[in-house]
Amino acid sequence: MKRVIVGLLLAALAIPAIASETWRVNSQVVSTGDSEGRLRQIAGKPDRETPIETSRGGLRGYRLEYFQQTKSVQVEIINGRVSDIKQIEN
Repeated sequence: MKRVIVGLLLAALAIPAIASETWRVNSQVVSTGDSEGRLRQIAGKPDRETPIETSRGGLRGYRLEYFQQTKSVQVEIINGRVSDIKQIEN
């Protein structure tokens, strides 16, 4: 019984952050593998841009964050391409 309760609690905590391969912006879709230029053309200027560092302190890429009314979307750019999309519910 305790395992079921713990499992349900962990599942409930995991719901607010959803990783996906696509993000719908108005009538267009951004997908992993798209170029940074396409992302910026569709989604516009990000609300926040944070560098992603390697373990040795070098630049690996960028995390672009877009704030919307009910969620924020974090898009990771590695080597000029969208590598990860996370939608976080507020």
